Amino acid sequence: MVSSTLVRGQHKDAGIYVDSTGQVYIQANLPAYFFVSPESDKDKRILIPSKDSKSNPMYFDGNGIHYLTTRDAETNNTITYKIIADGIGPKVSLKFKKGMLMTSGKRFYVEEGSKAQVIAKDNFSGVSSIFVSVEGSNFIKTDSILFDKGNDYHVKIYAIDNVGNTGDTSEFRVITAINSIANLNNIYFDVNSSRLRPESKVELNEFVQVLNEYPEISVEIRAHTDCRGESAYNLSLSEMRAESVVSYLVNCGISEERLTYKGFGDSNPVNECIKGVTCPDEKHQVNRRVEFRILPIK
Repeated sequence: MVSSTLVRGQHKDAGIYVDSTGQVYIQANLPAYFFVSPESDKDKRILIPSKDSKSNPMYFDGNGIHYLTTRDAETNNTITYKIIADGIGPKVSLKFKKGMLMTSGKRFYVEEGSKAQVIAKDNFSGVSSIFVSVEGSNFIKTDSILFDKGNDYHVKIYAIDNVGNTGDTSEFRVITAINSIANLNNIYFDVNSSRLRPESKVELNEFVQVLNEYPEISVEIRAHTDCRGESAYNLSLSEMRAESVVSYLVNCGISEERLTYKGFGDSNPVNECIKGVTCPDEKHQVNRRVEFRILPIK
């Protein structure tokens, strides 16, 4: 009778995981040495699968099921070991049990105070740890997130499986509504004009899809300018730009009754670039923004 022991390099169990059923998983592309030993003397290890030095260490170049076969020196019986190589990290997603208003892809609109469960799935060795960063904070180990303030949250999440593979970091936006304000990114206009540039329509078309999926939602479109120029002119320009966005949404089939708009000119900058302060254009661009506010559901 033999038992199996797995060793990678000089560090026992590094990159190796054995679940509660005894199934062995190993991180793909890691060097591994396999030994067998008598059940009565587990310290007596014999390297497998052969005496050929080129066969050790072994590498599993890709995901999937592999088999090792050796012969029991005492009974002459053939013994087969099933090894599952895992080279892909877990994939992550967010799930809201309650408070969800609407969602599109990796963008969620939820009620303030909603709590999200982080779901991580790994097809082979299973999930060991989940790490979350909210609004640029340090990653912490957790599987739930509370969105307790009115904000446009940026969330980054990744997970590690039981053999040490790290999955891709996924980014999510969680907008806590109602009455919270979120940006419509990449909305651009011609200089001193309310004419939408063609590149703005990608974001707006996605927004149209969201509004079509949730016909009970009404929104207010809000436009802002930077501080350059006369404030009265900026106010008028922002109102025309907000109206231009609404017109585009209406032309895409959104009911005009669900849409309102408002211009704020240069009155609400989000950085230090106010009148009398010299700023580079990229900072002024941050203030030249279009936002939306989800209105209370009637």
